Amino acid sequence: MKLTGILRATGLAGAMVIATAASAWAVEARATTDLNVRTGPGTNFTILDALERGEEVSIVECTESNWCYINQDGPDGWVSARYLEAVPVAPPSPPPGTPSGDRDCEFRLVLGSGTPRLELECTDPTPPPPPPPPPPPAEADEACFYRDANFAGPYFCVAPSRLDTLGSAFNDQISSIKLSGDAIVKVCVDQNMGGYCTRIYNDAPTLGALINDRISSLRVYVPGVPGTPPPPPAPITFSTGLITLNTGEHADLDDGSKGGSGTDIWYRPGGGGLLARIKPIRGAKMALGDGSNRGFDGCSAASYSDDFVPLWMMPVGTYVCVKTNQGRISQFRVNSTAGGQVRIGYTTWAN
Repeated sequence: MKLTGILRATGLAGAMVIATAASAWAVEARATTDLNVRTGPGTNFTILDALERGEEVSIVECTESNWCYINQDGPDGWVSARYLEAVPVAPPSPPPGTPSGDRDCEFRLVLGSGTPRLELECTDPTPPPPPPPPPPPAEADEACFYRDANFAGPYFCVAPSRLDTLGSAFNDQISSIKLSGDAIVKVCVDQNMGGYCTRIYNDAPTLGALINDRISSLRVYVPGVPGTPPPPPAPITFSTGLITLNTGEHADLDDGSKGGSGTDIWYRPGGGGLLARIKPIRGAKMALGDGSNRGFDGCSAASYSDDFVPLWMMPVGTYVCVKTNQGRISQFRVNSTAGGQVRIGYTTWAN
């Protein structure tokens, strides 16, 4: 509780002194500096006594010109009100129903023509800010499977669990997947989590050609929960780069070189009734699939063959999976086919 005495003069009309009983109207004050006590309300009156700084007196009455008549231990007389301040006293108890908490209060000594008085002014403390809204409830760990792309059409949602078969309404008819909470999904093209499988880590408004309208079993799980398989390790790149193949040249996708005993693909020109083509050699195999960018996971699950692929089936932008003769998974992209050359960009993974 702060109690501050503040001297404030008010412009009340009239300069006459109202005679009152000191005992009835006295207000306690103290001198803010050494102060003369005079016989009348002005500096032209004779000095009777002097107050020391901090000396307490009782104010009986005041004039509009800011002179007050005081009672003190010495001779009573007049002093300049500018050098008086209220003596702090305990404030009254707050009325019932007043909010609890500290209040900032000040006593103001109001002087003017007539009887002085103390006014208590209190300011309620600034109320604390409202508590923050409660956090939204955590999203449930689940995955929702939609029959149409962009989360449209009929759907069903699954909490962490495994579905080895799907009903006829959704078997081979899922085209988008939405995840909530920490859920992750593993989907497979055959029942009982068989055939080609892949994991979905984020919302998938569309699915790749390998799983779109082909999902027949699935598992929803949360990483770190007992019984949940850990996610597969991120593939490590063994080699990557650009290769330009002229007709008849071989490329080694393990190190990006051309020629030698470790080459994996052979660019054969057309002519004589034969089509221009790329053929796996020396034990390497290729998988064209749908020509999409399948990455390590997709190429790991691809079906490989040692058959050649005609160049017309590999327009610019086509991706082709390769299993090198060193047993590594690789993928190349056809960047251009012009002037008898085939330019490719490739990535081969260590695992």
